[in-house]
Amino acid sequence: MENEKTRADLSNDHIEHAEAQIGSNRHNLSYDIADHRENDDRAEDARGRNSDKIDPRYWYSWRFLGSMFAVGLAFTGGIGGIALISPVLSDINADIGPSPNINWVPLVNLCAGAVFFLLVGQLSDIFGRRWFFIIGSGIALIGSIIGATAKSVNTLIGAEVLIGIAVAFQQSFFWVIAEIVPMRWRYIANSFCYLMTTPTSPLAARVAFSFQTYPGQWRNSFYLLIAVNATSMIAWYIFYHPPTFSMLHRQKLAKDLFFNFDWIGVILFSGSLCIFIFGINWGGVLYPWSSAAVVSTMVIGGVTLFLILPAYEIWISKRGREPYLPLHLFKNIRFQSAAWNTGIAAGVYYGFGIVFPQVVQTVYYGRGEISEYDIGTLAGLVPMCFVFAQMCHGPIVWLTGPKWAMIGAAAIGCALLTAASTDLNNRALTEGLIIPGAFAMGVVESVSITTSTFPLRSQEEIGQGGGLSGSTRNFVSAIAVAIYQSTLGNRLLQTIPKRVYPVARSLGLPESSLESVGNALQGKISYSAVSGLTPSIQAAVQEPYRLAFTDASKTVFLVSLAFSGSALILSFFTTENDESTANYVAGNVSGPRGTMDKSEVAAS
Repeated sequence: MENEKTRADLSNDHIEHAEAQIGSNRHNLSYDIADHRENDDRAEDARGRNSDKIDPRYWYSWRFLGSMFAVGLAFTGGIGGIALISPVLSDINADIGPSPNINWVPLVNLCAGAVFFLLVGQLSDIFGRRWFFIIGSGIALIGSIIGATAKSVNTLIGAEVLIGIAVAFQQSFFWVIAEIVPMRWRYIANSFCYLMTTPTSPLAARVAFSFQTYPGQWRNSFYLLIAVNATSMIAWYIFYHPPTFSMLHRQKLAKDLFFNFDWIGVILFSGSLCIFIFGINWGGVLYPWSSAAVVSTMVIGGVTLFLILPAYEIWISKRGREPYLPLHLFKNIRFQSAAWNTGIAAGVYYGFGIVFPQVVQTVYYGRGEISEYDIGTLAGLVPMCFVFAQMCHGPIVWLTGPKWAMIGAAAIGCALLTAASTDLNNRALTEGLIIPGAFAMGVVESVSITTSTFPLRSQEEIGQGGGLSGSTRNFVSAIAVAIYQSTLGNRLLQTIPKRVYPVARSLGLPESSLESVGNALQGKISYSAVSGLTPSIQAAVQEPYRLAFTDASKTVFLVSLAFSGSALILSFFTTENDESTANYVAGNVSGPRGTMDKSEVAAS
């Protein structure tokens, strides 16, 4: 009788939460409670419940704490796959290149994540999460091993494809954590995950440049990732036991759900996303913007992504099938504003995280203003400030609420990061503007990504919502990286002829070698490949190139206004969270056999 009473209480908690959530989202969501009760196929142990129905000892149990550790460690490996590599791309290119494809290393990481985030969220909602995340860390481990042994830039790109796929599992931390803690603690819990990434995110540049002084150099970053990913895979296996498939679906067969899944939608979404991102990245870098390669990929990718895919998804939904794209979330302005802000703010992180280290090396180190040791510290300035803000976003939201945290931070970041373009030669001024500006945008990104897990139709669809939010984040970030790199490359095509060519020409460099010396200065080819280049000419063009790079970088800083300004506008569409659901826990970490211990569920 006591057991039946407990189950009834848990079921009532589940329904009360649904009713409360509908009341708070009635203006933009449609959700029928009666249908939810009838169609809910979950076992009682797999359903959400209020935290007062869970024994306090559960929060100190090895399963819960171990799962938190596994999530944070996987996130550490996921973010390190790009954060440890991006600051030393030029050194990597010099070692196993040079290759004009070196910029694809960070891009394929972001693109693969954008493609797989939604797929991971959707499938793990259906089939259970445990083995998805074990396999995800396994893929990251394989990618790290390939990266550590890469002999060419193309092999390194292949490694980053695998690491990028794994990112969709590893950087899903924000909704995995959101599922196992009470809703009021989501911001604080995510701050803990950001704290765990200290060596591979805020200190990534410092760590990467320090590795350059040891045997193995940049490969040591991959050795570190091998250790982190292997440990996280073991931690997932030992500690993380969320509801199994049989608990999630008591009356359905796995094969039926698999074959009824919208695989055509997956293909359309994945293919169009990749093609569109590649087209943007090619423009002005590998090919002119007017070339057939750029125009065709952008048109095909854009038409498929923004027209054909939505039309197909609407068509199958009207025929009673579940579409791959969660169409109801596209009608949810609260979710959309938060999801897009995660990508827009993260675009600042990835853009500045790639471009500013080049500014440090070329502008500041190039004129002897800083030591070689200082490069690593200054190159990581943006990630350090950005991620420190992510660590602090929980307490900030606790004091201000999510809406005003985002609005205030976006306004500060927008103003300061744009002003940083004023005078890049003035290092003190530039750093003084970038430090608080990057911190502010870090607040926007972290508050947005956590907030996106709240305004859902049902918290049992948190993987779906988190997956779409993660895909949006990486999609916008990949576009941002492509825009920043394209802007820098296009501006250098103007500033190098203006600054470098006259000096090289006056010292006797043949006219036919001017373009080659520009490419050598950018690391695209070796200096030995430039016909007629002497040591005196090579030394003489260094300062003109530094000035050319400074002029080009100013434009990149100004372009950031398009992202930070958009983040400010979207922040006004955020609303405060519903306090009536503050104690609700969407899921749980069950025992190895798929059930919570009875001692961890308190009888009412």
